[in-house]
Amino acid sequence: MLIFGNRGAASRRRSFNVIASIGDSTVAQQYLDTNFARNRSVYNHFFVGNALAGNRIARNYCFGVSGERTDQTLARLQAALDTGAGVLYISEGINSIAQAPYTHAVSGQTVPAATVGASAFADTLTKVDAALALGMRVIVVLCHGAANYSAAQIKQLVIYNAALRRMAELRPNVWLLDAPAILHDPTSSPNALVFRTGYMRTGEATLVHESTLGAYFVGKAFAKVLAEVMRLLPRSAVDGGNQRVNGQQLLLNPLFNATSGNAGAIIGAGGSLASGTTAVPFEWYVARAAGDSTTTFTIGVEPNAEGNGNDVVITYNVTTVGGGVRLYQDLAGTSPNGDYWTPGVTLQGFGKTTTVSGSVGLAFVQPRIEMNGTLGGVGTTLFTHSLLGDTASGLLPSTEGYAFEHATELLQVPAYTARAYLSFRALDLVCGTPGTGTVRVNMPQMSVISSLIQ
Repeated sequence: MLIFGNRGAASRRRSFNVIASIGDSTVAQQYLDTNFARNRSVYNHFFVGNALAGNRIARNYCFGVSGERTDQTLARLQAALDTGAGVLYISEGINSIAQAPYTHAVSGQTVPAATVGASAFADTLTKVDAALALGMRVIVVLCHGAANYSAAQIKQLVIYNAALRRMAELRPNVWLLDAPAILHDPTSSPNALVFRTGYMRTGEATLVHESTLGAYFVGKAFAKVLAEVMRLLPRSAVDGGNQRVNGQQLLLNPLFNATSGNAGAIIGAGGSLASGTTAVPFEWYVARAAGDSTTTFTIGVEPNAEGNGNDVVITYNVTTVGGGVRLYQDLAGTSPNGDYWTPGVTLQGFGKTTTVSGSVGLAFVQPRIEMNGTLGGVGTTLFTHSLLGDTASGLLPSTEGYAFEHATELLQVPAYTARAYLSFRALDLVCGTPGTGTVRVNMPQMSVISSLIQ
């Protein structure tokens, strides 16, 4: 089933909610599984910004390759344009400056270290102008460089970014994301780049990639850009009529309306009910993260402030790295539940999480879809995450609250010969350090993507 694809991309209507991303590792790390692009990263600003902007990106085509220079990424420009995307996102330049002098992959000429900023800009401008010529909008991320840049390389970085700034003044439909203004510490100088404490991933040879904390704050700026470039899509709403029985949204009780009286409604070890809450919303399970035997949590049910059903309110106390809480619902692979997720059906998960200011230790807070069945005689599990991270790449901020409107990637049910289960986690909360806090969950859904229009 073709959901988004190339159908004569030069002539088809281009949606500004569909984006193609091109560049180096700062693009490749949008996903934690670049070969499949199912698991969106929380330690890259791209999807964090999307969640903060109200989930405007309907589809992202990722053409990022780690280690490549601006001249090398040109080889994938046509493929990015041919997707039919309405927006081209560009993030590059770090490797060009780091690797100069080098032989330009297109012209064959030597690019000297003393002029690499100008050469890299010419490559980026080629991409920008090619996209503008097709009526696309363009987002360019200013290059933040690397902590090991020499004074000469910092000069080239400044030259490259200055040219990008001037380009945005002279070209219509170009937006800049000023990542250096957020990631660079004010103590940076022409002789040394210094990054803000905690904003970059450690454990690498040099500081060059955003941590979860850095991705969050750059993501806040990116959300403002997306709000100008892309229209808001009402994809995260669900009501009482849109439930599993209709076969188009496969969760039961997505509004958490009832607090007792039906299947499920189980609270796992370490859990208790908050004051004023009499039961877990029916059809839902809440439990510790897998392998976690120490976390304690309370679950409450409160009216949503905007009138969108109820919020499930999780207050967590995690004492072990990797500990956390999950709120989930399962469908069996056998009838009648199996009738709702037949091979070829394409699913996507949505939901909203609101983290209260002062919540400590969070590595990621997200929904996810997981399915399992027999494929080619082998038990096979597929999954897609909204904002997945790990316990070694930093934490979300505790100094402020934030609301994520989540979307997973599309996940098509394969030709399973037997289907075991389909599971949706409205909340998959994991801590990178011990911590306590409160997260509210609202309006989860696992939707069947319509095939009536392609």
